Amino acid sequence: MDGIDDYFEYALDLPADQREQLLAGLRATDPTMAAQLERWLRELVSNPDFACHGTSLAATVDEPASVRFAVLRVGDLAAAVKWYTEVFRCRVVSQQADRAVVAFANFEVQLVLGELEPPGLCVRAADVARLGGTERRADGSRALRLVDPWGNPFEVTS
Repeated sequence: MDGIDDYFEYALDLPADQREQLLAGLRATDPTMAAQLERWLRELVSNPDFACHGTSLAATVDEPASVRFAVLRVGDLAAAVKWYTEVFRCRVVSQQADRAVVAFANFEVQLVLGELEPPGLCVRAADVARLGGTERRADGSRALRLVDPWGNPFEVTS
């Protein structure tokens, strides 16, 4: 790792016991960096998921979540794309052999062949961390999968 920012980002994703192991190793090799990292973790992070929020969490917590996209299974991709674009005047965003994305005015629908992935909704919620353990994505966002009491799958992202 190149510097304190790298260590900090890495430490945020570690469980507490592994974070302590990281700090112990750093204390042995670079006590100054270890002290700075401990201070950052203690003083700068009251919510370990803060890095996934593009805006202040306090300003957005009371706002309702928004639907990012829905996943629908289809048996014939070409026919499904034709139907959605004709009936709803959707715009085709992308299309591959097993998946197509069509855009409505306020969200997208992913049309997937057969059992490629389960149908469901992807919801954006600023306070995703309050819903449970999240995983960090490559783009810095946080995500988790939920199933409502009726068995409907959701992906919730920050």
